[in-house]
Amino acid sequence: MKKAIMYGGGNIGRGFIGKVFADSGYEVCFLDVVKEMIDEFNNRGQYTVRIVSNAGEQDTIVKPVRAVNSLTPEAIDEIVTCDIMATAVGVNILPRIAPTIAKAVVARMEKTGKPLDIILCENQLEADVLMRGWIYECLTDEQKAWADKNLGLIEASIGRMVPPLTPEMREKDRLLICVEPYCDLPVDKDAFKGEIPDLVGLVPYSPFEFYIKRKLFLHNGGHALCAYLGYTKGYEYIWQAIQDPEIYEAAKASMTAAANALIAKFGEGIRANVEENVVDLLERFQNLALKDTIARVGADPVRKLRSNDRIVGAALFCIEQGVDPMPIVKGIIAALKFDRAEDATAPEIQKVLKEEGVEAVMTKYMGLTAEQPLYKMILDAYKA
Repeated sequence: MKKAIMYGGGNIGRGFIGKVFADSGYEVCFLDVVKEMIDEFNNRGQYTVRIVSNAGEQDTIVKPVRAVNSLTPEAIDEIVTCDIMATAVGVNILPRIAPTIAKAVVARMEKTGKPLDIILCENQLEADVLMRGWIYECLTDEQKAWADKNLGLIEASIGRMVPPLTPEMREKDRLLICVEPYCDLPVDKDAFKGEIPDLVGLVPYSPFEFYIKRKLFLHNGGHALCAYLGYTKGYEYIWQAIQDPEIYEAAKASMTAAANALIAKFGEGIRANVEENVVDLLERFQNLALKDTIARVGADPVRKLRSNDRIVGAALFCIEQGVDPMPIVKGIIAALKFDRAEDATAPEIQKVLKEEGVEAVMTKYMGLTAEQPLYKMILDAYKA
């Protein structure tokens, strides 16, 4: 039986990629450091994924699975003999697992010579570049030369949403995970070094920049706009916000603007793709079972208002492609009103806004200059 390595047994590892591997006919070996979780995997050989939607819920069993402590030499041996691998550990953890992967790359080069493809499920721009840099810190020039030809680091766009479990659910079943029905897995087609695996839901695509921007500007951007507009109206959950007709139309207009910019950039061939994605997202945001809160989706506006992120980045992209960004500007203005005191960075923005004005916020946090068209659009809309 073919073997897949899933580095990380968290929400995406269990709820998405581990299930994709198992559904595609692979034995799944999880690498993790949590002893209780490792023991559960090995004692049961399976776990439950609960697919939840407004239509109800459905439990599916994921098997065969097992687990190994990622800090042991056994983890390196597992990577050496696997057919495909993925990571879902979080961007901050990638540098920590790079030395283990580097050792496995060296052992694989010496023992089998087979290419190793790793799907990076981290929702981080240029995750492949970052990861290769961390791995190469541990390799000699000869090993790097081999890795250049045989180590595939494949960016992925992770769109599946995972609702939180109640403490009671966690207590009853440590491995249980809930997910929405959506399960497409777009990946960078050009990054594979070996044969592209036949995985359920896999969407190999080139140029992958399209899917990176689609996820960031349509999904993340639309989600954030719902959160910030929902906050101004006092809603607690995203599903409440998107069911407000005014917010629904605002989200649709914002996402449509970004979709039109994507079409302008990548051509008419992707029109159906992005238009269907907008419709799908507007429906998925209404999933009550996700229990997605305004506080979570709107959290950390300092990051979300950066010039290369989901809202300001989308507006700048629209301007670059000759598309009117005003529907997205509406979301930026709402983000400036996100004054949740418990948030990690919202009070910081509110302090600068109060003491130095919106101009300082645009310069300091959005990276905009007075000469840019978006600067004036935001300034006029804010004052209005």
